[in-house]
Amino acid sequence: MYYTGEELLWIAICDDERKSAREIRDILLEGELKQGDFKISMFSTGEDLLKASVSRYNLVILDIVLPGKSGREVAKEYRKKNKDGLLVFCTGKCSPTTADFKSQPYRFTRKEQVRELRKSLLETVEEMYRRNVRNQLFVTHGKYTVPIDVSKILYIEIAKNGSTIHYYDLPDVVSQMSVKEKTKELYAKLCVFGFEFPHNSYLVNCHYLKRWDTHELELINGTRLSISRSKEKSFRAACVRYIF
Repeated sequence: MYYTGEELLWIAICDDERKSAREIRDILLEGELKQGDFKISMFSTGEDLLKASVSRYNLVILDIVLPGKSGREVAKEYRKKNKDGLLVFCTGKCSPTTADFKSQPYRFTRKEQVRELRKSLLETVEEMYRRNVRNQLFVTHGKYTVPIDVSKILYIEIAKNGSTIHYYDLPDVVSQMSVKEKTKELYAKLCVFGFEFPHNSYLVNCHYLKRWDTHELELINGTRLSISRSKEKSFRAACVRYIF
């Protein structure tokens, strides 16, 4: 597993059995690629976890039987606040029910099956890494390699010494970032996210299109860009593939 991210990954373990919580923590740390990648917090009750801004966690590992709120109740609250995070039920006393899957758990593991528990948790760590980089583009800005959220990029234009990325810095504020990478190099990483060339000079995020015709497109922020004749067919196909 190769990980190039620099963002801290947040993990919560919620188990009232201290020994079990420590064992889970130690297994997770085996999968840490670089010391300091993880921030692991341990909670003995679901209430304590929910008070700690549960939505921040990339991974939540829950015992089902807890004092106070059950793991099932906590899972529902977590999923309401974080649609993309990983959720793992780790228990020794309960079996999964149909209702449990409404919270979209990634795994259901048993504490007493030590070998399977370790395998399952380490696979979960790999998946957490994958999800964290899936929507990030790493670019060279000045002397530094920095991540940028792919979903916030409107378009990228060719520049003399690389490219200029136009992206949402704030919900209604579009900023620019000059990067070393060429647009063709970035396209190889972004095409799977719905980016396409309407023109040799621009790479557009099709999800931000407001309208387009054979000669011109308009993005939702009002930016208008031309569509070249040579790119019209491939660009139209991308629009159909990623928007409809």
